Amino acid sequence: MEVRLRQLEEEDLAQLRDWRNDDRLRHGFREYRLLNMANQRDWFSHISRSREVEMFGIELEVISKIPTRKLVGVCGLCNINWVNRAAEVSLYIVPERPGVSELALELLRQKAFEEFGLRRLWAEVYDFRAVSIARLERCGYVLEGRMREHVFKQGKYHDSLIYGLLREEE
Repeated sequence: MEVRLRQLEEEDLAQLRDWRNDDRLRHGFREYRLLNMANQRDWFSHISRSREVEMFGIELEVISKIPTRKLVGVCGLCNINWVNRAAEVSLYIVPERPGVSELALELLRQKAFEEFGLRRLWAEVYDFRAVSIARLERCGYVLEGRMREHVFKQGKYHDSLIYGLLREEE
């Protein structure tokens, strides 16, 4: 199994919409509404022009007699602040596969620190996302703060946790 990042293409948008609208996943996203293709095209147009966003498809290559590549998720650097050399990390894998998220985060870290010259990455995760919290900690991210009762999800308020990773901590 090999994980790689690639540019997102317009042909990916229907798959991304379906993932983002999946009830099992939506509670982990900031977006609260169901998305349609017009929303996806607007988003794609924005990220294609913006210097503050770098999004990537996560492909899984299964090595067998006939190697196949499959889009299994999306990750990216959002809210890139080129002056302060910092960016927010975004990631989702569908369905969750052991080790793939960690490999994608490592590839994203390499892009951020080595290719883009950033010095700080951060991520916001909701307190009920134990798997996501554990993943960030395994990848070296440190809890930096808590925004108490910051989001309303699943019928109640939850804290947002802010995790960070500095280049020198890698």
